Amino acid sequence: MFGKFFDTSTTDAFAKQVVADLSRSIPPDRVDDMSKQTEKRRTQLDALIRRHAEGLAASSRLNVYQKAKLGTMLQEHLTAAGYSEAFSKPFAYDVVKLVAVASSQPR
Repeated sequence: MFGKFFDTSTTDAFAKQVVADLSRSIPPDRVDDMSKQTEKRRTQLDALIRRHAEGLAASSRLNVYQKAKLGTMLQEHLTAAGYSEAFSKPFAYDVVKLVAVASSQPR
């Protein structure tokens, strides 16, 4: 009965995809870079993550547990990829907030 409630496979795949996109666009050593090229990449990455979040919200209805678990999974994947905790916590929070807003939109 509660098996689907605790199933986080879709959110884990989403977190891995976000970290992969982030690593390709802005590697850990360029996070604090303020060059024009990095700013352009940030804008493109923001649009890409927004599309992924909207796709996740459209394909599956996330419950509270899955949204909460998404934040911790995202932080863990970011740390494993070499991003600092000072970057990964606010980034994960913003992505979870984006997913929560996207999933609250009517279908």
